[in-house]
Amino acid sequence: MVARKPITIRKERYYPHPPEDVWAAITDPHALAEWLEPNNHQPVVGHKFEFRCDPGLCGSGITECEVLEADAPKRLVWSWAHVPKEESHPRPAPMIITWTLTPQDEGTLLILEHTGAENVDWLTRNMMRIGWGYMLKKMVPRVLGHVESGVFRCGAIPIEKRYYTCKTIPDKYVR
Repeated sequence: MVARKPITIRKERYYPHPPEDVWAAITDPHALAEWLEPNNHQPVVGHKFEFRCDPGLCGSGITECEVLEADAPKRLVWSWAHVPKEESHPRPAPMIITWTLTPQDEGTLLILEHTGAENVDWLTRNMMRIGWGYMLKKMVPRVLGHVESGVFRCGAIPIEKRYYTCKTIPDKYVR
């Protein structure tokens, strides 16, 4: 079997907010639910969590994750594994999401590295590339407008304006 060339999706964004506020935007489950998906995330090493949305055309709507590193407010690393819609379909190998926050000028440089993208098909990979870019450019700034002193205040993105639907999501997941 021929090894696939590693593929990493990398996105950088500068935010005029302190690292503690950007950290809240990527770790608070309510903030994540507003710009990413409903979840049961906690920024604690070893914590297993899921992102969930209603199933789509090609996916189950479930992404299984685990916090591998959490060094507030500098670095956060998750494993990231899409659950196939059909149990008979093979599961792709887990990918790794690395968030690096660096103080810069009066704000924060956020670097996202999504490694292991070679393990998914080209369409999914391109959707992730476009999706991460959109989220970091458009959605995270809206959430940051609702963070003060590292505390997120809900309501940045009303549920009807989010990119997902969550009619079938169990109540234990933050919306």
